[in-house]
Amino acid sequence: MMLSYTSGTTGNPKGVILTHKMLVNEVFAIMTRNQNDPFTEDDRYISYLPAAHVFEHGCQGICYFSGMKTGFFGGD
Repeated sequence: MMLSYTSGTTGNPKGVILTHKMLVNEVFAIMTRNQNDPFTEDDRYISYLPAAHVFEHGCQGICYFSGMKTGFFGGD
């Protein structure tokens, strides 16, 4: 379980609990929708989202599950 906080751009900052099951289901849903062209260890992912972003957690989960290599964008 982890807590994810919003920045409060549309109101007061809020926190939400994200469970391991939720993150696993996110990865499973993306992998299921992508069955016709599955990710493999030959694919690469360039991460540019903040590490705390919930979609980034899903992308990283797909990388781990598929054996993909990940690069992290440094800003320049």
